[in-house]
Amino acid sequence: MDQVQKAFVVNMKRTRNAMGLSQMKLAELSDLSTSFIAEIESGKKFPSSASIERIARALSLRPYQLFLGEDDRRDVDAAGRIAKLARELKVSVSATIEETTRKIIAEMQR
Repeated sequence: MDQVQKAFVVNMKRTRNAMGLSQMKLAELSDLSTSFIAEIESGKKFPSSASIERIARALSLRPYQLFLGEDDRRDVDAAGRIAKLARELKVSVSATIEETTRKIIAEMQR
């Protein structure tokens, strides 16, 4: 595995893990197969530019961020954590809105 591929794999795995995503969920979000994601992460395959764009979008990154070196990885890790928090917040807000809506409808029906 060359340095470019290694940087890509390390950043992809780190961000996926920081976001709490399984390989299966990343595959679903990027519209790629789970086996292809596993082969990329193991260094057996390298994605096309179109697949890199899909993976980056699923990880809430820009494609170039997947190629950053060791010194710049803090930005990638932070982006992954922020994306995970955003997803969790969205779920929490949606649940609160649904619960509040149910209460309002129940009160209106009394």
